[in-house]
Amino acid sequence: MFLIDGYNLLHSFARAKSGEEARKHLLSLIQAWCERGKYRARVVFDPTGGMKRNEVRGAIEIRNVPQGRTADEEILAALESTDDRTQYTVVTNDAAIVKAAGKRGFSVVPCEEFARTILARTEGPEKADTASPGDVDFWMREFGLEDDA
Repeated sequence: MFLIDGYNLLHSFARAKSGEEARKHLLSLIQAWCERGKYRARVVFDPTGGMKRNEVRGAIEIRNVPQGRTADEEILAALESTDDRTQYTVVTNDAAIVKAAGKRGFSVVPCEEFARTILARTEGPEKADTASPGDVDFWMREFGLEDDA
């Protein structure tokens, strides 16, 4: 299961976008990617007013932590709750989570790498494994991830 630091990924993934529409779009990309690859994911968000606390959408579980708690605390608690280092692949750029996951032997994927992966694999049924260079370039620009070279 991919354990995803929701807003950390959103801010990395969609630098130029914010708000509820960006969040919905991100969740739809994650859901499509999980369903195509037969993956599961838990996306954890810091407290957000007006959002359901927990929701399941197909292959993804969305958790909005309650006020007084952070997504980081929820992710760290999930890592501490198991001795099975293969249970989670953590998606974050948060230094404290990366350090804790590494100490416990969990795999960690940086947010930018994960974003590129899901963009490259969610461009239509015939493109489950790859996207055309033009499609990738479009989405890289759309989410502010194009190379500055």
